[in-house]
Amino acid sequence: MTKIELPLYSYQIAVHPGRCMPKKVALQLVLKVISTLLIIGGLVRLIATRQTFQSFMINELWVPQAYFIYIYRVLGAFVVFAGITLFVISQDPFRYSRVLQVWGACFLFIGAVMFIAGYSLHMSVLHYAFDVIFCFIIAAVCFLSGKQRV
Repeated sequence: MTKIELPLYSYQIAVHPGRCMPKKVALQLVLKVISTLLIIGGLVRLIATRQTFQSFMINELWVPQAYFIYIYRVLGAFVVFAGITLFVISQDPFRYSRVLQVWGACFLFIGAVMFIAGYSLHMSVLHYAFDVIFCFIIAAVCFLSGKQRV
């Protein structure tokens, strides 16, 4: 690692032959990608219909009852909220390192709940594995990002 001092910023740069990227920039990029995926996933849930479920080959999970659709929309709104919040945090991840640590624990908890619920309801692993893995990846990124210092 090479430390570069600039007037307003201090970066540690991983030096590889032919390329360099400030640690802060790499971290911001990863968090922005995850936040964008969350926002897109939430928006899909906000507009999801039977055809949406069919296109993801999970048509058997569609329930045309009003309460199910309501809860699915609420989940979509919460996921968009989480994505927007993470996007704001990505602007200065070092400043929000404690929030990222808490989010890591929360996403770990959410992933565990998803796994236990899917398993105990005897769902096909294909129906919940992607969400569980995605939550665990977000948890790991949040934990690692929260430990980073300039």
